[in-house]
Amino acid sequence: MDFVAIDFETATSVRTSACSIGICEVADNRIAARRSTLIRPVPFEFNEYNTMIHGITPEMVFDKPNFGELWHHIKPLLDGKLVVAHNASFDINVLLSTLDYFGIEYPTFDYICTVKLSQKAYPDLFSHKLNALADAFGICFSHHDACDDAYVCARVLMQITEDFKIKTLAELEEKFDIGIGHVYPGYKEPCRKNRKKQKK
Repeated sequence: MDFVAIDFETATSVRTSACSIGICEVADNRIAARRSTLIRPVPFEFNEYNTMIHGITPEMVFDKPNFGELWHHIKPLLDGKLVVAHNASFDINVLLSTLDYFGIEYPTFDYICTVKLSQKAYPDLFSHKLNALADAFGICFSHHDACDDAYVCARVLMQITEDFKIKTLAELEEKFDIGIGHVYPGYKEPCRKNRKKQKK
């Protein structure tokens, strides 16, 4: 499968306050590229708790570009792709809230959540948090580093597709009865743990 895993770290609980993005590109179920970028958040405020979690301080980002200035680099990596995130409701909301803030049109992509998917694929695991999945699959990483989190998210989906011999998004949707999320200009449909039942 081809897809792009993303992860945001935020400076506060405000959804426009992304201070880092990690992106992991996967082609033919192999890691093709990994990248991360520090971002000047809007508003330029930091919560002590968030900083304790990810280690990003105001001094590290005060001279970095804001998300609007970075978007022309990020958009081609997401547009028309399958986008994957661990707890996708958070990361997709950060993305779309920030695009709204800057008055930028949404890209077009499908998306899925590896929390929901791993719960379906591995129901016997004690936890489906990213660090627990990394431990289960023997992946070493630095938790709450956006690049590493995106990488582990990608590895989780790769593991699922390998374990269940899945080659396409349609097969993934059918096997686990998940609802694929959709984003396109002016619209967002959330991904779901279960597909919506057809009305009779």
